[in-house]
Amino acid sequence: MAGPEGIRIGSVLGVPIFVQPVWFLIVILIAASFGPEVERQVPSLNHTAAYVVSLIFVLLLYGSVLVHEISHVAVAKALGMQVRRIVLQLLGGVSEIVEEVPGKASREFLVAVVGPMTSLLLGAVGWVIAKGLTDGTVAWVIVQEFAIANLFVAAFNALPGLPLDGGRVFRAVLWRVFNNKTRGTLVAGWVGRALAIGVVLIAIGKPGGWGQSTFGSLYLIFIAWFLWANASIAIAQAKVAGVLPRLDIRTLMRRAMSVTAELPVSEAVRRAREADARALVVVDSLGKPSGLVSEAAVNALPEQRQPWVAVSDLARPVDPGLVLRTDMNGEALLNAVQATPATEYLVVDQVGALCGVLARIDLIAALQAAGLR
Repeated sequence: MAGPEGIRIGSVLGVPIFVQPVWFLIVILIAASFGPEVERQVPSLNHTAAYVVSLIFVLLLYGSVLVHEISHVAVAKALGMQVRRIVLQLLGGVSEIVEEVPGKASREFLVAVVGPMTSLLLGAVGWVIAKGLTDGTVAWVIVQEFAIANLFVAAFNALPGLPLDGGRVFRAVLWRVFNNKTRGTLVAGWVGRALAIGVVLIAIGKPGGWGQSTFGSLYLIFIAWFLWANASIAIAQAKVAGVLPRLDIRTLMRRAMSVTAELPVSEAVRRAREADARALVVVDSLGKPSGLVSEAAVNALPEQRQPWVAVSDLARPVDPGLVLRTDMNGEALLNAVQATPATEYLVVDQVGALCGVLARIDLIAALQAAGLR
């Protein structure tokens, strides 16, 4: 059964391996596009056999992609890092590695550089084996194309733009030189965007080869989209990382008015205005917060009905994920908000006393004011 990650096909080094369902379609399309080339190189094969050989080649190619990802995982685990999963997808594979914050440039360098090196080694081994086989045979075609494909993957993946391994290596180098991961990410991200534009130009203008086939051109354009989208994500995350140290929950939270559950909305709003408070928190008989009244809910209630509706009717229960502490700043604050999406959050101090309410819209405004769009 397929989950959000895809279909689980096994595990290696304790890390689960998943395959996205669309991967099977890509395998078929690549095999179909490579079939005519097999027929050309091995004329003795009939039409069906040529496509079977083509499919074998594609499966071996993705097998090498898996080996590539396993190399990342092996180095990451050797360095004590956590790896959530390996996912085989449309454009190859990805290893979801969790690095400690703030991480180290040397660790990222080692984890990233081993990928292209593995593909280079596989390509070199395949090339040596192909030299010992007879030209025009099925084995020769499979091994030679396997070698060429891995050498290409090694070269392309080593390009210094995110999200490629070479981009991660480049970022690690800049990170070490400038002692600033954010700057390294921004530079490597923009290089990744430039590479995406270059791939598009190749797809629409390169004479010969895949550039002339509809599938080949579309595949290259899809690669370009993948590069641009993920480079853009990296740039956005870098901007967020630059802003995080300035996110202070005490400066972002709104002053809150404590009200009892049975109080009419109109009276609660009147008291809040007099106290210059912009948030309502329902408390029980012991003064413990039990509900949050969203600003949107109050604004949506017609003014003529507010005297007849109790604030408890508009309140959302204060679940654990909606409670933030005053010492939650920077990345901890952002992670907490992302873990439990809501419009408002209760802010308390270390002993649980009410301090205010954080509105998600205020957090977003702070990020946008820092230049994040």
